[in-house]
Amino acid sequence: MLQVLDLKALKVFLTVADLASMTAAAKRLDLSQSAVSQAIRQLEEHVGAVLVDRERRPLALTAAGAALRERGAALVAEAESVYKSIREQAGSEAQLLRLGMVDSFAATIGPALLTTLLPSTVHLRVASGLSPGLGAALVARELDMIVTTDPPDGAGALERHRLLTEPFVLLMPRSLAQALRAPTLAALAAAAPLVRFNVESHIGVAIERYLHERDVVPPNRLQIDTADCLVAMVAEGIGWALVTPLCLLQARAASAACVAAPLPGPPLARDITLVARKGEYGALPQRMAATVTQLVDREWRPTLARIAPWLADAVVTA
Repeated sequence: MLQVLDLKALKVFLTVADLASMTAAAKRLDLSQSAVSQAIRQLEEHVGAVLVDRERRPLALTAAGAALRERGAALVAEAESVYKSIREQAGSEAQLLRLGMVDSFAATIGPALLTTLLPSTVHLRVASGLSPGLGAALVARELDMIVTTDPPDGAGALERHRLLTEPFVLLMPRSLAQALRAPTLAALAAAAPLVRFNVESHIGVAIERYLHERDVVPPNRLQIDTADCLVAMVAEGIGWALVTPLCLLQARAASAACVAAPLPGPPLARDITLVARKGEYGALPQRMAATVTQLVDREWRPTLARIAPWLADAVVTA
């Protein structure tokens, strides 16, 4: 039976069965509804029986579906137990670790963190990108761990370790900072364009929400995908931006061209979190979190202090 059952599709089916809804299951698994529906259909093809009565509301299982639900949970638990046992027998060495990291973390703390991981992995594969894509890849088992600003909703299946909390800060061309002296968001919006992060990114969404809550809605004229390009635009005097300390580090911000200042209003911050499937890598996630704290304190606080002295204490590690 295990030879024909796709355990990933089986876990999707069990979630649908528990929630009696493909929409709710898609949300919990951080998948699209079409991906959930496709997984169920593939599983039905494998077992040769209809598992879900799609005509009933709320969704109900057929007799075959009820039987698979009864036995399927035990199959998934056994498979995960075997996987965990193999990991434990292998000791601290992981044969393959697929790690995804949000771009600003990957370009700053990432290289030093990977250096510490190399002795404990046979093969290390690294991906970087936007947080939503990383979360979906983790849930789909395309990645083993992720460092993200938007942890997926995995209920009890995932473990989370907060690595750091960083505030959003105001970044201005030096000429604009000198002209405004005590800038407000409204004054900045009137004086120069806002250089935006891509509004489809998690950081872009957070900034747009913050500005709307302050009743500041600058014209949407310029969107940038990467921190280094955004900071370069500010340095050239094109406009101002809201960024985080890691973004400044990623861009190797030049203090002579830009001025970083606290937000002129209520604070805004984001958490960067390590997320892994619970229990599959032993104490490795905890060790990685502790390593990040050491790296930030040893290597990055002094760099932040050179950009602006107050930034050194602005980043709070776990």
